[in-house]
Amino acid sequence: MAVVAITGDIGAGKSKVSKILAEKFSCPLLNADLIAAELWHDEKVKNIFISRWGEKILDTSENIIKSEISRRIFFDPDEYKFCNSILHPLIIKELGVRCEELGVKSKNIILEIPLIFEAGVPDFVEKIIYVAADFDIRAKRCFVQRGWSVKELKRRESFLMPREKKIPLSDYVIENNEGLEELKKELEEKLLTPNS
Repeated sequence: MAVVAITGDIGAGKSKVSKILAEKFSCPLLNADLIAAELWHDEKVKNIFISRWGEKILDTSENIIKSEISRRIFFDPDEYKFCNSILHPLIIKELGVRCEELGVKSKNIILEIPLIFEAGVPDFVEKIIYVAADFDIRAKRCFVQRGWSVKELKRRESFLMPREKKIPLSDYVIENNEGLEELKKELEEKLLTPNS
């Protein structure tokens, strides 16, 4: 079984690359962000954050308000670190469990895991593909898809490990500055050539 992780720049197209590869190899796709979203509904996890931030992070149905979490963690490095210290180990553990379950039926598994280097690369990941794109292109995508300003994109990226450190740690680098057909061609060409 080969477990391949997809990571990269914000707005570079990690989800698109993940879906293309999962379809190409007819294999399962696991998404760390979706697992994180599930964890916010776990009572033990919710209670940890309620204890730290109070019940203002809950809506009237007692669900976590994502904007309240973002407001706390993306404006305060200490809160960001605290949040990750709780979620990252749980996400990695759950990914490992699901990979083991899926590995019985599938030769390959694709993981979309944006913060793999920040969380610590798990030993069950065999290869890492880094999806990169120029800042201006990513800024346009983030504005269209998320409503983020350039300032907001830069602010969020300031919490992450610099790409200059992550790219050399990756096995492959895929540039996604153009359209879908160019991206598919890039995947075909580069997946056979390790990043040096």
